[in-house]
Amino acid sequence: MTEQNQSELETVSFIPEKVLDNSSQYGSLGSRYYNLDNICTQPQVYPSYGDSTNALVFRTYGPWWINLPSYRTITRQFKRPEKEFTSRDFIEIEYPVLVLTCLTIDIYETYNPGSLEAAYVGKEEEPGKISWHRVWKFPDPFSIVLRNGEEIFIENGRQQMHDIFPQHMDVVTSSLQSLQLNTDHTGISKIYTRHSYPPAARIPRITKIPVKDKISFPTRHVRLEFDHCTANYYIEIDTIMLTGQRLKDHSPSVSIVGETKRDEHVENQSSMDLTKLPFDVLFQICSYLDLRSLARFASTSRYFQRQCLDSLQFKSLNLQPYWNTITNDSIECFFSNYCEQTWYLSLAWTRNIQLTSFTCLLNKCSSNLRQLNLACCQYLTKQYIEVVVNTCPNIEILNLDACGCLESDDFLPLTKLTHLRSLNVYRTAIDFRTLLPLINQNKEHLEHLNLGNCLQLIDVAGIVRLLFARCSNLRSLDLWRLRIRDIYESIVGIPCDLANEEDRLSQIPSEYQDDLVLIYSSLDMPVAANPITHMKCLSEIDFGWTDPPAGFIEILVQQAGHSLIKIVLTACRHVSEKDIIAISKNCPKLRQLDLLDVRAATEDNIEQVLKQCPHLEFLDISFGANIPDAVLEKWIRQYKNCFKRTYPPTDNPDIYHEFA
Repeated sequence: MTEQNQSELETVSFIPEKVLDNSSQYGSLGSRYYNLDNICTQPQVYPSYGDSTNALVFRTYGPWWINLPSYRTITRQFKRPEKEFTSRDFIEIEYPVLVLTCLTIDIYETYNPGSLEAAYVGKEEEPGKISWHRVWKFPDPFSIVLRNGEEIFIENGRQQMHDIFPQHMDVVTSSLQSLQLNTDHTGISKIYTRHSYPPAARIPRITKIPVKDKISFPTRHVRLEFDHCTANYYIEIDTIMLTGQRLKDHSPSVSIVGETKRDEHVENQSSMDLTKLPFDVLFQICSYLDLRSLARFASTSRYFQRQCLDSLQFKSLNLQPYWNTITNDSIECFFSNYCEQTWYLSLAWTRNIQLTSFTCLLNKCSSNLRQLNLACCQYLTKQYIEVVVNTCPNIEILNLDACGCLESDDFLPLTKLTHLRSLNVYRTAIDFRTLLPLINQNKEHLEHLNLGNCLQLIDVAGIVRLLFARCSNLRSLDLWRLRIRDIYESIVGIPCDLANEEDRLSQIPSEYQDDLVLIYSSLDMPVAANPITHMKCLSEIDFGWTDPPAGFIEILVQQAGHSLIKIVLTACRHVSEKDIIAISKNCPKLRQLDLLDVRAATEDNIEQVLKQCPHLEFLDISFGANIPDAVLEKWIRQYKNCFKRTYPPTDNPDIYHEFA
């Protein structure tokens, strides 16, 4: 670039204009609290540190949710190691202008920093079509800027905290010693991750990811991926700036198939001739390779291509780690040739797969397919759902998590499925016309159901009642942020007043009433349920932000508490002290209890839970319980549990103190 051109450039930092896509968020759809759109502003929290409703917050953190049966059910069949991929959440951002030369991506981390796994920038090939190019991956070098303006270069993200901040923290303070006790090392040890625990010091910081000279095209798109399975609490981000150069007068893929080309001249010349191995031994060796390595190995000779790419190697096929390189050609010309034996398939996070390629792949899997993961696949339409139902009728595990592209009518073909054991429709537009018949048809099989943040659901009350009355094998139910209203009593077996029931139905929007009455009639809708009879297997229940009335949890755990290992009551402010005592008395297998912002939590009833629930590994008493620091530290030493307690943003210079 000439000196004249250089003089026409200026370095500017841009805030995001909008969020294009994401995998999850803590906040409710349509709300500004804990919403991912909060990053589309100038910094509102930084340089304070703590829990703020004005920050970006994802739905999960830590290892606890990963080690639950509901999660293991959808992952245990994907046994091929993909250790280069540990991302668990992502966000894609668009900036208001095209940046000619990118310099840094600046992430304002204001609570539990250090979970960033990978950074991409996007090249807009044509309107609406973006190719993503990775520019950074943990633990590649980066730098952090402290709130006093000091910038520290981090050569390797795996460095220990005292290596990174030798002059900024005392690693022998009592607060850090308690922090080491306040963990779940056993849970983390079962999960592959590159991040240490905790992943970073408790300090507000700007993480600067270097981008200069890593791309040769202008961009206005950034994608960040996170692995927060080792985070001590929810990660929070204030904003994400893109710093780069623009003109002063400016105003506001490589597929796996390509790696399987035959090379006739590459033969094994070592003294250990792998071609002499029996097929079953070679097959076992290949099963330890990730998918990319398997394809590369198969490309070394015709013999290995025949032996290594046996269809049995693809019984479980996880393409999520390769979301950025999966193309229509790679599906039609490669994967579809080897999927006759595929039972478990993940296309999660993949982009722009055409209907013809999608149909080709599922036709090959056909009736064998038992599990299909389509999380965050924003290309889906009703036609894709029809292909799933028509070609793979024996589907047992279906994940449509965060498929916000689908409208309510698009889910209707799912009512033809009759073998479902697990269904995840978190943050989608599914409605009662699909869910009620689907639940009834799969009542003997259904074990796991995630309805979290499904705000298009009309009459959630009826859906939950049908679940509790008919699904005797139900093991986990996620009702995060749903409005259940006047149904709680009938869930736990107390018949509701018919006049109240008619009044409740009359409050449903008139355009839905006829359909709802018709479906209720066809299903012989129960008036009440009896968890003693039907909830024999229930182990995980999430009532977060649903706010059941006082006394409901007491009755529920008296009837179904014997098998519960997880109870989430986040922001359920009507939960009473009797409810918490009932949990301690009736839930002997309890492992996780979330009482965030539950005002009835006290030192006495929490201690009862700790004493009578010997398997408890996680307890969140943020905001609601007024537990002295000394008592909490005593509990940490005595019970070795993961106690979680948060605090609002603070400028306290003693930022490392856990209970500020």
